[in-house]
Amino acid sequence: MNSWGNIAFDFYTFGSLVGVIFTFYNAQFFLTVKEKSEATYQLGMGTLWLGLFHFAYMINFSFMGPASAYLRWLVIIGAMAGASYLTSFFLSYPEVYFPRFKKYLFWIMNTIVVIVTGYFVYISLTAGRLFFFSGHYWDFPVPVFYKVYALIVLGFFVTFSLVALVQIFKMPKESRFASASILIAFILVTILPGIMNAQSRDGAIGRGLYQTITDLVLVVGLFVANVVYINNTKDKTTIISRIIGISLASFLLVLQLVAYSVIQQSEANYDMVHTARAKNFIAGLETDQVPSFHYTYDTNQKEFILKKGMEDSAVDPKSYESEYWNYWALETILSYKQSKNWKEKTKSLLTLLPETSKGYAAEIKRLLALETITNPETLIHELESEKRKILYTRNKLREIPTKNFSDNAESFVSKKEGPLSGFYGEARSVLESSLSEEKKSEVLDQMFSPMPNHGDRNYRGRVKFAENNPEYSFYVSYLIVDKPNGLVHEVGYPYLDYREFQEEVTLPWIIGVLSLAVLVIFGYRLFFLIALLRPIEQIIEGLTEVNSGNLEYRLTVHVEDDIGFMARSFNRMVRSIQAARKKLQQYAEQLEVKVQERTKELENTLKEVQSLKHQQDGDYFLTSLLLQPFNANHAKHDNVHIDFLLEQKKKFTFRQYEKEIGGDLNIANQIFLNNRSYTVFLNADAMGKSMQGAGGALVLGSVFESIITRTQLLGEARNTYPERWIKNTFLELHKIFEGFDGSMLVSLVLGLIDNETGLLYFINAEHPWMVLYRDGIASFIENELMFRKLGTSGVQGNLYIKTFQLEPGDILIAGSDGRDDLLISHTADGKRVINEDERLFLKVVESGKGELDKIYNELAKYGSLTDDLSLLRVSYIEEKERYKIEKERLKEIQALLLKAKEASESSDLQEAVSYLEEANSLEENIPEIKKKFIQLYLKLKDYGNAKKMAKDYSLLKPMDTEIMYITAFCARKVADVKTAIDFGERVRLRDPGHVKNLINLGQTYLADKNLDRAENILSSALELDPENPSLQRLLDHIRKKQNKQDAVS
Repeated sequence: MNSWGNIAFDFYTFGSLVGVIFTFYNAQFFLTVKEKSEATYQLGMGTLWLGLFHFAYMINFSFMGPASAYLRWLVIIGAMAGASYLTSFFLSYPEVYFPRFKKYLFWIMNTIVVIVTGYFVYISLTAGRLFFFSGHYWDFPVPVFYKVYALIVLGFFVTFSLVALVQIFKMPKESRFASASILIAFILVTILPGIMNAQSRDGAIGRGLYQTITDLVLVVGLFVANVVYINNTKDKTTIISRIIGISLASFLLVLQLVAYSVIQQSEANYDMVHTARAKNFIAGLETDQVPSFHYTYDTNQKEFILKKGMEDSAVDPKSYESEYWNYWALETILSYKQSKNWKEKTKSLLTLLPETSKGYAAEIKRLLALETITNPETLIHELESEKRKILYTRNKLREIPTKNFSDNAESFVSKKEGPLSGFYGEARSVLESSLSEEKKSEVLDQMFSPMPNHGDRNYRGRVKFAENNPEYSFYVSYLIVDKPNGLVHEVGYPYLDYREFQEEVTLPWIIGVLSLAVLVIFGYRLFFLIALLRPIEQIIEGLTEVNSGNLEYRLTVHVEDDIGFMARSFNRMVRSIQAARKKLQQYAEQLEVKVQERTKELENTLKEVQSLKHQQDGDYFLTSLLLQPFNANHAKHDNVHIDFLLEQKKKFTFRQYEKEIGGDLNIANQIFLNNRSYTVFLNADAMGKSMQGAGGALVLGSVFESIITRTQLLGEARNTYPERWIKNTFLELHKIFEGFDGSMLVSLVLGLIDNETGLLYFINAEHPWMVLYRDGIASFIENELMFRKLGTSGVQGNLYIKTFQLEPGDILIAGSDGRDDLLISHTADGKRVINEDERLFLKVVESGKGELDKIYNELAKYGSLTDDLSLLRVSYIEEKERYKIEKERLKEIQALLLKAKEASESSDLQEAVSYLEEANSLEENIPEIKKKFIQLYLKLKDYGNAKKMAKDYSLLKPMDTEIMYITAFCARKVADVKTAIDFGERVRLRDPGHVKNLINLGQTYLADKNLDRAENILSSALELDPENPSLQRLLDHIRKKQNKQDAVS
């Protein structure tokens, strides 16, 4: 037992104890769950091994003897075994997806654990001992093994992280957040402390800071994993376990932070007291403790004056002589703070330093060149900030073997700018020198020795031993400088005294945290047993009794708190159920009589409903018969074919007839306008369901058929142009429905097709856009809303007609909104999902290849109809070649056109006209000849002939709106007012924004003495072109004439 040494608790013992308490509590919580799942067991075992890992550290920190190093065996196995079980946990949660892989991986990882641990035990038995002052614990001097072991542990941690990620992608979405949260928690618990442990061993961070962060991360990480897993597992857990876990984590976190602060302050006080004792001893004053040793170094003579203390110390001060010089330089620099030329004095001081302090000398020179260094305090502060980096570099250099030391050390001192670049420069000089490799290592070790500050605690004594149970002597010492005499004193005290002081400070905290753990883990159970658990058990017992049918059971209310309120509510609920059951029993006894009465009432009601339905079906039947004649296709022409598809939503049976009724309507017919054949079609949707929509369709069909009949019978009605016919028809229909005061609205598309040329004239009143199917591609021929529905009151704006030139093989599809309003699906709460993508119909037309039956079938694939559906198909057949021109005659015409062009370019317009007349005599129906005639006649200002040719051209090419304007213009010039008005109005219906046409039309009406109409037309032009002065003059002229007429009348 002597090799274990004395028990001496310190802050590291306390920090490890915090981790042990929380990990062991969590482990027992998971492992004691009844009927636990495999994932819960694996998580419990993983947590248990992490607890054993921290337990081993705690014992290692608590004993001062070298035998405590054997606890490293448990540390080695604890980290790897914990990672192995965590890997198995992540492959089991929420269920096992890869059973064979999980089994094999678990055995492989555990085999590695056994092999690595066995090898470590084997080499550690003869490795000797190594003491770390940074953590105050014994270890084995096997650095090569520890490097390999660190990589193995990192591999284990990476393994459980990777398998967790694979499992996350495999598991259902609702489980991913929980698994990801647990993974992040264990990454914090394992990987982060592993990285910080390596840094603390190298001196990059303080061991106390490492221990504090590790314990905090352990508690927080396990707490998060615990809470997330409990809230998502299907295993049965208790509420008291959650309360204890949350409370324990909160208390341990607070205690850890407070203890760290208090213990650090106590150690600072210890250093301050012993620094004062050392000063008194050096001064020869009486002191309450005689030091173990007292060494003095004379910086002038550069030799030691050995003054032994009460012990025959084995400490050799010459091995760390550089620290004396470093401390002397620091104190001397600080003494210059009252001097204005302190920088010059500092530079002179640096020349006195030996070779072992050249690193500090070079670094101080670098810092003196910085503008931020304004006084000795800021200089020393900068050096203090680099202390950790200096220690880290020294420890890394110590790890390098003597063989090939220069080559391996080069990478650590290669930095040429920034912090420590002064050190590194001097180190490179040593490495490039002719010294032996062993000597270079010794020189650099001295060069990177620390620069102790006033009051800093230094640890002295041999720390590495070849034997397993060595004789060791450790001390803590303090450096004191005597600047006037150039002396540096070191006074040392037993290390055991320091550990006893640590135990005195730490023991109350250890007792406190153990007491707190016992209070929370066991005291909470006792308290909540009376205040929470038993009342809940009574409520559960009551629920069990009620479920079994005992409605006489009542809970006893002991305390008027939340539980008491639940008990009273339970009693009220049971009484309500009891009363409801009694009423139900009464209803059951009287059920037969009530069923007979209710059946009789229902039979009477059903008879009334059937009678009413029969009457309603009769009304439906009559209305459907009235509508039937209007849904007729009377369009018969070789070039233009019309097809219908109509399916009304409302279907009914009257007697033996199965019919349907709705507001959708398709009409097609044949009319003649100005001796030209046109196909007229209409696709409409009257507002309202069933009878209301059918009424609107009935009115629309009646009026529209009367307009068709009037046009077919009356020559005056036929003597008009297609634009004006569509306008007049639309206005007449609109006036009829406007009289219903908004209670009956109709959307429609109304069109006229020139059977010879394929020119389409149409107007759309808030109806779905027409679709063009050309070359296998469907597209809309409209891109904007033209007009509101028929019957919409208060509609303002000009009425205009759109045109579209159909090509041979084109197909047009017009349809009601039933084509878009498809029921696609239902949401989880039963709400209907209606299609809102109007472009879906384009895909349907393409899939159906423009055929109505196929289009209907394709619509059914996307969803069911929710409204009436009407489709109207217009197909333009390839036009027969009306005019066959012989090749010889065609060549002759082309030659004449070329001559006419040359004559026109040479300004010989009359000769050009003669060539065109000759060409026209060969073939009269070539539009290009007509167009060139128009151009020449306009140049010659022969408006009469220009008008004649323009009218002929419009018959051949009615799509050319600009030539129509030229016709109107030339007609006005030759005083053919009727023609000018007809063609001007046609252009206005097509393009209301054609300013030149409006001006010409206004002048025509002025010539016709229709002043009001002229003023109206010209006012519209002025709105479009307000900067036109001639318009304003025309309007002023018209208004003067109107004023004269008013004066005369």
